[in-house]
Amino acid sequence: MAFPSTFQDLWLEVIAKVRLDSTNDLQKAKDWINQVYADVAAETEFEQDYATMALAIGSKVYTLDAAVLRIKQMYVTPAGQEQSRPLEPVSLEQILEWSASNGATSANTGGVTHYALLGGRKIHVYPTPSAADTVTIYYVKLPTALSAAGDVPVLQEPYVTECLVNGASYKAAMFLKDPDALTFRQAYEASIRALRGHLRRKQGAMTPQLRIVRGAPAIPHDPSTDVRF
Repeated sequence: MAFPSTFQDLWLEVIAKVRLDSTNDLQKAKDWINQVYADVAAETEFEQDYATMALAIGSKVYTLDAAVLRIKQMYVTPAGQEQSRPLEPVSLEQILEWSASNGATSANTGGVTHYALLGGRKIHVYPTPSAADTVTIYYVKLPTALSAAGDVPVLQEPYVTECLVNGASYKAAMFLKDPDALTFRQAYEASIRALRGHLRRKQGAMTPQLRIVRGAPAIPHDPSTDVRF
């Protein structure tokens, strides 16, 4: 199969692997490929983006954009100022406790520093905004589903073809109660591990943590000093 694989390449490979009917089972094969496509994108967090959201004075609950699958980081930029530190995720109970214990209304308003996720679409911020600041959200999103025969997945080769073909073949085999279903599942899990490993290496050799640069050891003036390096 040539790289990059098109949607048509993928469904033809699945149909051949699981011996599906190329006419009656074609739509099922397409659906299984797109289901696995979404699963792989979510599990590897391959597709990420950022967006901004305006805060409103006195409003503490906001609805996230439908594209936000998982929040990676958020920060606030007050008008005319530099961005804040990343907002800290906490539980709703913690925010309610802070709001209750502070008592005075003025103590519960100001620049936002924390947030709690409410279900999958809303966030509760704390303190309640006292200005119309801007929140920047970095998030994981799902890729657009494949539809046309010539569509190409956004995930990188040579990993995406194995992931999508093996994953869709596993779903098809389960549907058909094929005894080879376990084999397809094992192949799918192996291809997912390969993609995750690739993404880890793609970040580069440096650790994602804050780098600490150590200075050179001090050389004593007295050469007789017993100092081991």
